[in-house]
Amino acid sequence: MQDKISDGLREALDSVRISRNEYYQANPDKIPGPAAIDALIRAAVTQNAAISGAASLVPGPWGMLAVVPELMLVIRNQLKLIYDIGAAQGQKEIPNELLLGVFVSAAGSSAGSLLVMHGGKVLVRRASLQVMQKMITLLGGRITQQALKSAVSKWLPGIGAAAMAAWTGYLTKKIGEKAREVFQHEIVNDLATGDLELIKPVELADTSSEVADIEADAEDLLEFCKLQVLIDLAKIDGRLVDAERRFIDEALESPELSEQQRVRLRTSLLGHSEPLQGIDMIADRPDSAIALLSNMIALARKDDDFHITEKLYIKKVGGLLGFTSAEIDEVIDGV
Repeated sequence: MQDKISDGLREALDSVRISRNEYYQANPDKIPGPAAIDALIRAAVTQNAAISGAASLVPGPWGMLAVVPELMLVIRNQLKLIYDIGAAQGQKEIPNELLLGVFVSAAGSSAGSLLVMHGGKVLVRRASLQVMQKMITLLGGRITQQALKSAVSKWLPGIGAAAMAAWTGYLTKKIGEKAREVFQHEIVNDLATGDLELIKPVELADTSSEVADIEADAEDLLEFCKLQVLIDLAKIDGRLVDAERRFIDEALESPELSEQQRVRLRTSLLGHSEPLQGIDMIADRPDSAIALLSNMIALARKDDDFHITEKLYIKKVGGLLGFTSAEIDEVIDGV
């Protein structure tokens, strides 16, 4: 999967850059203006949410087969959105380094040394073909890990589709806003730097066993915290229906949970809940935050009765995750 995603990302970068450049050269009257940026973002959000939602409606192994094609289509649309926003802000040529830099930084990762802010300008530094390939491979690995985790939701009809649609739409909107932010500055191709021969985004390139152990522990805590929240939500209206129990039981089989964590969570499901922990870690990861928020909303609707106590709890946790009340209402309406 990682090889397919890396190859697809590499092809998408070249394809989007070439096709959009040719399109705008042949149709200068179609170049959008700054006033069109909000509409460009809304259109991309709607399109990508529909793609992820539709693909996630197919449960089980057949749904798993849709992961890579779905991802590639979503990523291509996100790169196209970046290019179109750049064109709307008057950028005539957008190299791969700039496309990739905006895409990576919008996902909450370092853009390495590709984009550098200097005196109100964004310096775009050239990278050798070897370095670009390495960065794409590293990014492909990270996307693969996220895809495998999100693919688990394809085994959960309804909840999976709603969560994936909301998650993809949120990330697409974030990419659009990051592109708007970057292209508001003067873009300068920093030719003086020459080809970069070493770009090492710390969070992507450091693969030491110590760092890997720390990341594994963090993932375990994240999964534990997510299930704490969902269990508390399932119980908060005073009743636990079969559909909610089945969802929790499925989630408790996650390989990211230790046996001790499973015991604690099952005890919490049957009795008193423990104080929440790890919410701040989830809040620092936009993909995890929106996934949890959308899954909370979908779970609350499993009993066909979106109780007021469930809404209040979702608002409370959503606030801790960094969402405004309006943003939470928007996700509620969309799931």
